[in-house]
Amino acid sequence: MRERFDEAIRPLGGLVSELDAEIARLEGELSELRELRRNVKAVVGKLDPSKPRPRPRQSIDLDKKNRVLGHILNYPTSADITAPGLKDNGLGDPPISLGMLYGILQELRDDGYLRQDRVGKGGQAIYRRVSV
Repeated sequence: MRERFDEAIRPLGGLVSELDAEIARLEGELSELRELRRNVKAVVGKLDPSKPRPRPRQSIDLDKKNRVLGHILNYPTSADITAPGLKDNGLGDPPISLGMLYGILQELRDDGYLRQDRVGKGGQAIYRRVSV
C-alpha cells in the first residue's frame, strides 16, 4: 500500500520542483523589469522639461567664506586647493562641513579668486589660487 502511495505522490514532487523553477525565473524577470523601469524613469525625469528640478543648494555663510578666503590667500599660486585638503588643514572653529567647502570653493572660483586647474580622481575639482 505504501508503494502505491509513494508512486502516486512522485509526479507531484516533480511538479513542485518545476513550479519552484518557474517562480524563480519569473522573479528574476520581474527584478530586471523593475530595474529597467527605474532607469527609464530616471531618464524621463532628467529629460522632461515640464518638470524642472532645482538643484538643492546650501546657503553659504559669509563668515565661513571669508575664513576660507583668508586661509587660501596665504597659499602659493602653485599649490593645489581641494575641499578635502582644506577640511584636513583646519580652518578654526566652528568647523566647516565638506559640502559647504565645495560650495565655497565654487563661489570663490566664480568670484575670480580661484581657477579650476584640473579634475582629479573621482571628479574631484582641484583649484589654484589666482594671483591678485
